[in-house]
Amino acid sequence: MTDIVVLILFVSVLFTISIQERRNSMGKRIQYFSTERPSILYSDPHYLPYVNLTSQRYSRKDPFYYVDLHFHLAVPFGHNTTVHFYFYEFLTNQYKRGFIEMHMTFCDLVHKDLFFGAAMRKHLPPSCPIPSGPHHLYNMTIPIEQVPKGFPFTKGRIYCNITENIRNKIIVAGYIDMELKYARI
Repeated sequence: MTDIVVLILFVSVLFTISIQERRNSMGKRIQYFSTERPSILYSDPHYLPYVNLTSQRYSRKDPFYYVDLHFHLAVPFGHNTTVHFYFYEFLTNQYKRGFIEMHMTFCDLVHKDLFFGAAMRKHLPPSCPIPSGPHHLYNMTIPIEQVPKGFPFTKGRIYCNITENIRNKIIVAGYIDMELKYARI
C-alpha cells in the first residue's frame, strides 16, 4: 500500500515539475491591443482630399497589429481642429457607448498625448500646425504601458472624428475595432 502512495506522489511531483518547465519555456506573457477592421466613414474633400487607414499583422508569431494612416491635408491642422475619441464596449453582440472619451486639439494630440499621440509623433513634424500636403504614418501601435491597469473593457470599438473649431463641422470620421489580448513571446 505504501508503495502505491509513494508512486502516486512521485508521479504527481514529476507532473508538477513538467508543467512548471513548460510554462517557463513558453516565454513571457504580454498584453497587447489587437486593432482590426478600420473604417473611414466620412471625409470632407475640402480639408482631406485623400485619407486611408489600414491595420495588419506582419506574421502569425508577431501578435502586434500595426496601423498605417495616409492622408493629404489641404489645410494645415493645429489648434483650429479638435479630435474626439469615443470608446464603445462590445456587449451582447452590439457596441454600447462607454464612459471613456478623449477631446483635444490636433496639436495637443500629436505633441502631448501618451496613448495615441506617441505613435504619431514619430512621423509628423515637431512644429505646430501640421503643414498641408501628404503625410504617411507607418507601423503605429498603442503603447501597452500607457493603458491603465483597470481598463474597463477588453473588447470594443474606438470612434474618432475631427471637427473644425470655428464652425464645429466634422472633417473626418472613422472607427477601429480593438481587443485587449494576451500572448506568450
